[in-house]
This record gives sequence, C-alpha cells and structure tokens, in this order.
Amino acid sequence: MWTALRATDRPIVVGIDGRPDSENALRWAVTAARLHRVPLRVVLVADAPEVQRYVPYQPTRDGETFLLPANPGRHPSDDDLDRALSIARLQLRPESVSGRRAPGSAATALIEDAADAAMLVVGTRRRGPVAAAALGSVSATVAAHARCPVIVVGTEPAAGSDGLPIVVGIADDRAADGVLDFAFREAAARGVPLVVLHAGRPDLGEPRHPDAHFGGMVPRLAARLANYAARHPGVQVASHLSAAGPGADLAAASATAQLVVVGSRGRGRVSGLVLGSVGQHLLHEARCPVAVVHPGHARTPQRATTRSASGTPS
Repeated sequence: MWTALRATDRPIVVGIDGRPDSENALRWAVTAARLHRVPLRVVLVADAPEVQRYVPYQPTRDGETFLLPANPGRHPSDDDLDRALSIARLQLRPESVSGRRAPGSAATALIEDAADAAMLVVGTRRRGPVAAAALGSVSATVAAHARCPVIVVGTEPAAGSDGLPIVVGIADDRAADGVLDFAFREAAARGVPLVVLHAGRPDLGEPRHPDAHFGGMVPRLAARLANYAARHPGVQVASHLSAAGPGADLAAASATAQLVVVGSRGRGRVSGLVLGSVGQHLLHEARCPVAVVHPGHARTPQRATTRSASGTPS
C-alpha cells in the first residue's frame, strides 16, 4: 500500500548511461526507492553529440520536397532515459519518478544531483583494464566526493540475493557511527541479518601486542553494536574481528552478501578506502554492490519502513 510522499523525503538518485552496465544500478535503485518509499531521480549521463535527423516533406504532389527536422531538440540518448523511466514507473508510483539528461562530465553531474539525495547509485564494470579506467573516472570519483552514501553496483546478476545478509566493515569504532547507522537501517529495511567485520588496527602501524589490542576492542565494539541493535531490534547481528587485510576480507564476504558497507575516510586500516589500494581492490573484486559512506554524511531515506511477515513493505 502506497503512502503519500512528503516534501522532505530525500530522493534516491541513480546514474545511468544507456549501456547494459547500468541496468543493474537502475534495478537496485528502484528496489531501494520501493523499500524506503522515497522518490527516485534518474540521471542519464551521456556525452554523445546531438545528431539532428531530417525527414522529407512535400506540401503538394507536384511541389518541391523539403527536409524538416525529425523530433527537433531531441537527443539520441533520450530514448534510453525514457526506457529507464518506464521501467521505474512500473514498480513505483509514477509521480515519484523523475529524470533528466545531464550533459558534460558524468561525475560532476552526478555529484551535483546527489547534493540533496539520500543515496547515489552508480553502475560499473569491475573486470579488465577498460573497466578499471571507467571505475576510476566515474564510480570512484563520485564515491569520494558525493555528499551522500554512494552505492556502486556491478554487472553480477542480483537474482537470489534478497535473503543474503548485509556486511559492514569498520576500522575505528570512534569513527564508525555513520557507517553503522547506514548499515543497520538498510538491514532493517530489507529484513536481513547484519554482519559486522571489524578490521581495524591502531593508527598506521602494526600493533606491538595484537592479542591485547583485539581483546580491548571487543567490549568497545560490543557496546557500540548494542546501541544500534537497541534502535533496530529486528536486525540479527553477528560481529567478527579480523587482523587480515580488510580489502580481501570484505571482498571474500561479498560472495555471500547482498551489500557491503564501508566508510570512505576516517582512521584505521579502512581509512581512505575508496582512494587507496584497499578500496580499489574491494570495488573491483566485490561480488555484490558496495556502499561507500562518508563520516558525517550517512544520509538515509527518512520514511519509516515496516515489513509484513512475507517480507514486503507495508
């Protein structure tokens, strides 16, 4: 059952480019908008030059034939935008779906559109040198600079992932509030368990006494998780401590997860995740979508979501 959208509901923004690579991003964004009951804004980023097409026109049978513009002012990529809007409106309230074509730099356009967004969803191809270049130029750029959580969705099929848990990686419990808040809210909205992977080590060096360090983290982490679990009593939580590389651990966990949530900056080994080698490894190798959350900018859709016993929003 639909409820009225509020003017204060922040939209979910999804960037597409008309290629098959962005279809999964659109599907993910549509599902998120449906679960959170917020508007969806589709932004088509296409640098293709505008090509004017003409059709013959003959006023009279014996008159001179003229060439008139066909669909004047219409860009070739507008068909891709129309198709995406049609897909979204089949699953969402039509009036809650909007879209536009953004000329120029894709990363700049998406960052600007996401200024008032609850989250920004982008697609990427994760394999091969061409994919790496595309990821670095758009996905990693918006993940590093957008003022809202950014979800990077690969080309892996999402079928059968609805019941899988959400995995969140944290490095320093003092800087994990935004990341944990986003992860708990997403797990609550989707009705799935949350797996917390604490991959932190103190500062930038190796701990002199690793066992003592990790032993000391356990009560701090437990207290922090208990606070969020009390706010979201329906979310089952499992936590793990790891001294291994966070990129490899999170990438491995992504094989049995529907979403991996990490912070983009902060302290500890997951600091600078997007811009560093660990983050690049995760964004390239993850087998599920990756959410990048900035400290202090962990926006989440404001509408409360409840789920029926069957798992559908009510």
